Amino acid sequence: MGNILTTTAPIFILMILGFIAVRTKLVSEDGMVSMSKVVIYFTLPALIFSTLARMEFDEVIIPSYFFGYMIGSLIMLFGGLFLYSKIFKRPLSESTIRGVGMANSNSAFFAYPVMLLAFSNPPTAAFTMALIIENIVVLPVTFMILEFSSSQGGDRSTWSMLKATAKRLTKNPLIIAVTAGLVASNLHVDLPATADRVLVMLSGASATLALIVLGGSLVGNSVKGNARDITIVTFGKLVLHPIAVGVMLFLMPGVDKTMILGGILIAAVPMMSIYPIIGSAYGQRAICASTLLVTTIASFFTLMVVLQVLSIQ
Repeated sequence: MGNILTTTAPIFILMILGFIAVRTKLVSEDGMVSMSKVVIYFTLPALIFSTLARMEFDEVIIPSYFFGYMIGSLIMLFGGLFLYSKIFKRPLSESTIRGVGMANSNSAFFAYPVMLLAFSNPPTAAFTMALIIENIVVLPVTFMILEFSSSQGGDRSTWSMLKATAKRLTKNPLIIAVTAGLVASNLHVDLPATADRVLVMLSGASATLALIVLGGSLVGNSVKGNARDITIVTFGKLVLHPIAVGVMLFLMPGVDKTMILGGILIAAVPMMSIYPIIGSAYGQRAICASTLLVTTIASFFTLMVVLQVLSIQ
């Protein structure tokens, strides 16, 4: 338990520092937004690219892991959608937002820092594939369903929604970094020493800045809304999502144990930090922000249980 607490405590201490920095006005909310852009556009892409460029191509994309993680996440997305739309009789848009809250992890800002501390040799490929799945499968499917629900009776076609999604993906710096890293890996590109050193320096700042930004983003959030909804989505994200992913990865042939553990750990972190932003377009910002806050706090305890059960430390 001491080793596990040693793993989780630094993560939440950095988040608390970010929260305090914004709460005490040491850093403004706008300043924290700027810091998040530094992470998204510089440090995290540098980390992703430099890591992938040093790996063999067949070590980066493992089909059995890819489909296992993807299916586990889609089970949660559509399971949450079904629960809320068919059982609780909620609107399609609201049900979809609840579903994606259970299905999409905050891999960039939360999962990778956790993996760095939890594993002596982190399964970077597991993180990369989870990032790809979140950005080219789960979120696009979510946005398409949301667009469909808001344009029912309208004239917006499926094709136009697909084009809008594809355009958004081509501008995503994380997807660009993944693509460039895969190309460099496949072509065995040997980076100049200066470029390599810059990437190493940027990469080293990624996890720390990401956690500070994540903590700062929680300022202003409070617990408001339906307690049952918050509890269900929190339970679905922190408990059911890692179980679904773990079961699917276990059933897939040839997935290495370390990769399975990595996938479960990624699925066990809270939902993406943009969750309230997605919800705000459909009148759900308050409850999405509340759910994100509760899930993040609860993850301090659930991650310790996950690490103990998986015996990573």
